[in-house]
Amino acid sequence: MHLYGVDSPDFLRYVGMRSLFIVYSVWLWWRLPLIAEPKRGDFFMIVWVFLGLGLLLLNAYLRPREYYGHYVFEVFTIMAFFTGVPLPLRKHLWIAVMYLPPTLLILFFHKEAPLPLYTSNVLYVVLLTVFSAYLLSMRIHGYRRAAFELLRVAEAQARTDALTGISNRRAFMAWARAELARFERNQAPVTVLMLDIDHFKSVNDRFGHDAGDNLLAAFARRIETDLRRYDQFARLGGEEFVVVLPHCNLADGTAMAERLRKSICDTPFLVNDSPLLMTVSIGVTRLHNGELHIDDALKRADAGLYAAKDKGRNRVEIMP
Repeated sequence: MHLYGVDSPDFLRYVGMRSLFIVYSVWLWWRLPLIAEPKRGDFFMIVWVFLGLGLLLLNAYLRPREYYGHYVFEVFTIMAFFTGVPLPLRKHLWIAVMYLPPTLLILFFHKEAPLPLYTSNVLYVVLLTVFSAYLLSMRIHGYRRAAFELLRVAEAQARTDALTGISNRRAFMAWARAELARFERNQAPVTVLMLDIDHFKSVNDRFGHDAGDNLLAAFARRIETDLRRYDQFARLGGEEFVVVLPHCNLADGTAMAERLRKSICDTPFLVNDSPLLMTVSIGVTRLHNGELHIDDALKRADAGLYAAKDKGRNRVEIMP
């Protein structure tokens, strides 16, 4: 089998192999974004790489022994692979190790160079290409890791209240949209609490905004310690917080609200190294059957909260 010309049957068979490889490549690049499992995606990519590597080596071996033009294509292909194929860095290294030995064997023991300079130049170009392409791959992977880390931090910051470290309004509403439909399907009871720190403005006026910020963070930590792992706790803004208690009926939710109220008022907070007693008002409601959005429940809990404020604060009021 020799690839001498377009009339050669061997040449036509090789063109058929390349065509199948191109078809697989098109299918892979269409299918790859739809593959959720990274290991499965890596498997398809490795198969693609092995097929391409086999075709590359077969092309080098079956060309006329004095023909060296294909090495230009190999240099381009290797550079494109290392800089463009999304595989882990260690697998790039494995591919380089698998490519070099057969390539050098073909170069030294199969090719017939018109001049010895051909062999030495090709050796230099191949080794330099693989080495520089791997270095580029390392740099690109470093950039990708840095970009991924920045994206992860940005996403976490977008979901987190910077002052207290708990979920912010945006994250809470996204959670509610995703989870409430599931609770409805399972017919699981859900209780919603709305909390507001009593007389918080006086803390800012008396001790300053930094002390008020520290108090908000300490308040959030104390509430969080009394909640279950799967309860949802978020700061909606200012001194107003929300707690969602999945798989918790209204009676149990009210009991939890009383425990949270007592946790806040029974132990003073340290504000500028001085103990300060604080209280919280809480409105309680339940998620009604058929409610797929949290807005109506928040309005009822907020009405309960303002009823607690009107009745003297440091209270729990129910709005069923």
